[in-house]
This record gives sequence, structure tokens and C-alpha cells, in this order.
Amino acid sequence: MLARSRSLLRLSRGLAPAFRPLHATGARLAEEAGASAAPATGMTFNFAMPDKTLYEGANVEMVIVPGVDGFFGITPGHVPTIAELKPGMVSVQEEAGGELKKFFVSGGFATIDKDSNCNVSTLIAVDLEDLDPETVKTGLAQYQAAYASATDDTEKSEAEIGVDCYQAMAYSLEDTSK
Repeated sequence: MLARSRSLLRLSRGLAPAFRPLHATGARLAEEAGASAAPATGMTFNFAMPDKTLYEGANVEMVIVPGVDGFFGITPGHVPTIAELKPGMVSVQEEAGGELKKFFVSGGFATIDKDSNCNVSTLIAVDLEDLDPETVKTGLAQYQAAYASATDDTEKSEAEIGVDCYQAMAYSLEDTSK
């Protein structure tokens, strides 16, 4: 029995180095990101749509994005990340302690690299100040009705996407009114 325990121990020690890189990847990336610390002045931010660029090479303090797993903030020195965005609000803090500039996005992608370059790409981005609450309520009601009356999977899917987007717009508008 003792011999078997010793051989298992030797085997596990032999395998440990093989598993260590998988286990330590996140820690290593965070450490590398910290080692190449971002400039104290913030991070470089690009925010673009196919037809328009809202920020290009801008120096900002923080960006909050609606990831599919929840909202998260990106600051200088953030661990390198690629995230899919769901419909929701992107908030940009241009200066430390400054107000947040808020935009509604229909979805998209956000990336941050080890040098604190943050990129947000989306098909649609609208300044929240340009959204009309009554139009959002009307659009939400129309898509909810379309979903309820859908007769096939395609109609139901299209209506569900509309409901998701308009609900996210409504939530974004509620958040700004607080």
C-alpha cells in the first residue's frame, strides 16, 4: 500500500508541471499586464461603428461595458480581454472624477490589450441624451406585440431581438434618470 502511494505521488509530481500552465494562465496574464503598467494618464480608447468613430485614440480613465456575462469596468492596466457585448449602456469617464458620457449600443465587442488600448466596436451607438423615452416605450410595445403574434420561429426570433434591444434602452434610460 505504501509503495502504491509513493508511486502515485511521483506520478502526480510528474504531471503537475504539465497542468501548471493551464492553471496559471489568468494569473500570468494579470501579472504581465501589471508589469507593463499603463501610463498614469489613463488608457487609449477607440469607439467605432462601421460608419462613424466616436472616440479615436482618446485618453480616458475608465470605460464600463455591457458584457454578455454582465457589466464590467475597464481601467488602465486591465488584464487583456476580449468580450462580446449585449445591448446596453457603454459609459466613458474621460477624466478622473469626471462625469460619465453614456451611449446605448446594440451589441458588439470590446477588447483591451496589455498596453491599455481599449477598443469598442458596435453596429449602432446612440448618445443616451438623443433617445426619446416615449419612442422607446412605443418600440418596446410594438416588438412585444410582434412576439406575441409571431407565427413562425423566424418572426419570433426577430421580435425577441427587438424586445431585448428596446428593454435594454429602457433600462439605460431608467439608469440615467436616477
